[in-house]
Amino acid sequence: MFGATKKSRLWKTDGGVLMTPNIWEFVRDPDGTYSVFHRGELQQKSIPERWFAETICVRWGFCGSEYVEINRQIESTGRATMTL
Repeated sequence: MFGATKKSRLWKTDGGVLMTPNIWEFVRDPDGTYSVFHRGELQQKSIPERWFAETICVRWGFCGSEYVEINRQIESTGRATMTL
């Protein structure tokens, strides 16, 4: 069986299968660069602002309306969370 902490981090699908949520976080760091986390693990850090949009679109597929939403959240709070 799963422990309490492990179970709280899992989602149950319609088919009854437990799976880890697909959570992405984008953070504007104090130096003005960006860091990207997937499921709490650092994927890339120190992304310059001028390359941020291209990097998250080409590398992870966050383009178009997804990028607009990420940018809106970052402008508002300094970080963005996308749950897929």
